[in-house]
Amino acid sequence: MAVLRSIKLTLLLAALAVAGTAGESGEIRSNHIRSKLQVIDDVGTSTSSSRPKSLIDAAEEFIDFEADLLKRRLQKTVDTTERCNTWCKLKQSLGLTIIGLLLICVSPCLMWKNEGRHVKELRRIDFCKNKAVVIDNSEFPTDEDTGELVHFVGQVSVDDDALDLKSGALNISSPLTKALVVKRTCSIYQKFEQSAQQTKNDMIGAGQTTTTTFSIKEDWTPMGPRGPLEHFPNDSNSRGIWDELVSEAGPSDAAAAPTALNLPPNLPPEMAALLQQVDLNQSPHCVSVSKSAHVGGFGLSSDIIMTENAVFQSNWMQVPAELIPDHIESLPELRKDRYGNLTTVEEGDQPSNGDVMIKFEYIADGFDASFIVQQVLLDADPEAGVPELKFGVDKQNVHDEKCCGKITDDLGVIWMVRAGRHDLKEMISMAKEDEKNITKILRILCWILLVAGWMMLFSIFTTLLSTLPLLGALGGAAFFIVSLIVGTVCCCAVRAVAYFRYRPLITSIILAIAGGIAGIIIWRLDDANEASIQPTMAPVFAPKFLMEPEELPLESY
Repeated sequence: MAVLRSIKLTLLLAALAVAGTAGESGEIRSNHIRSKLQVIDDVGTSTSSSRPKSLIDAAEEFIDFEADLLKRRLQKTVDTTERCNTWCKLKQSLGLTIIGLLLICVSPCLMWKNEGRHVKELRRIDFCKNKAVVIDNSEFPTDEDTGELVHFVGQVSVDDDALDLKSGALNISSPLTKALVVKRTCSIYQKFEQSAQQTKNDMIGAGQTTTTTFSIKEDWTPMGPRGPLEHFPNDSNSRGIWDELVSEAGPSDAAAAPTALNLPPNLPPEMAALLQQVDLNQSPHCVSVSKSAHVGGFGLSSDIIMTENAVFQSNWMQVPAELIPDHIESLPELRKDRYGNLTTVEEGDQPSNGDVMIKFEYIADGFDASFIVQQVLLDADPEAGVPELKFGVDKQNVHDEKCCGKITDDLGVIWMVRAGRHDLKEMISMAKEDEKNITKILRILCWILLVAGWMMLFSIFTTLLSTLPLLGALGGAAFFIVSLIVGTVCCCAVRAVAYFRYRPLITSIILAIAGGIAGIIIWRLDDANEASIQPTMAPVFAPKFLMEPEELPLESY
């Protein structure tokens, strides 16, 4: 973008130069341009000055825009420096040693639990494969499948139901048809602190100097007005008309707002809001779910639609602009922009601190979904978000029987919902593939934790070695290799023992085969060894008369 702007600026200045707008020495260029335009030709025609004037106006507008944008980007910064000498680093390494010891103890337990969880999940998936009843036509479920684990595929529909937000000034102008979910998200333009660190190690000793640079970044956030900036006491965030929005939106449906999480710094506001799960039931946000949602003859409650975001809330679309009010009498600061949003930012202006923006989005029905769930009887209650249908879906608690029914194992609940049309075989295959990927990721994470634990356990030694530059680097590399080897060996050992614990039959067969192969190899090696140590007989020479040639008499003629 910077390259494109520089090219545009160069072309505009070149056009001005061709138009003959070169100023005299020492004169301000813009004043010289304006003075040239004020000169009237003797002919009296105004067409000669119209063309360079339009070029000049465009150039000035472009330069002013770039200057304003550059002014916004050049935010002041605050630097903080922290000094940690060798004794400080030794104390930190002692804490890391304790943390490493805890990781070495905890990581094998996590590996063990992960292997058991993996086996349990595979058993649950196999239970679905063997016990699920396939319903060919989801439009006509039967009573005899009630309480059973069923698989069906269908299209999510709300029929002719029209969906609206909670009544108030911030509502859409008319209800929206064919909408599964409608939401209103309010964002405010706020200042955020972001930091960058630079670390410099001492040439002699293990000391370290860390310089942290704090700067201000402005962005949209749906989390509401932010508090004061810790490192910029003279800069504050404006609340704008946020309080008026809360008042016009009405009381919240939820009793209290969720507790904010301690997220890592420098996260974009949108990502932070996603991780914290912005409560759309808190004013001035709002969300509404259709009470007529169903798939064939199975009703879908509001809880199912709101909890399965990947299936029912993955394709948000903008509410048509004609359903957004052009203005709100109680909030004259709001206007509708070209995208159908309500905002306090004027057309063509950059957002400033305290500006707000209101987005209206919805999920349309008509998409396919696949289910492996329990079929239940549905108590119709439209006021509570339960559609007026006879059957619904729920999670099924699975109890697997072993040893001819003498032992019952609780496998938890079964609940599989996916977007798209998938038969039973495809859903089982996808579930197994997802479970394998999750297990692999958890295994890698446990292995990393174990290696990091061993590395932290040796941190006191690496800190002592770091007092000498070259020796510290070599020692750190050596300890890393040792930690990598030891951590990998421990990881493989724990996995092997866990595999034997959770798969005893398969492990016994593998061990029996491996023992048989090892026994055959040892037996053959013993035979070869015995053959090599047997005494050899002394060689027997043939009789001499057999070896010497016979002398024949020569006859003379």
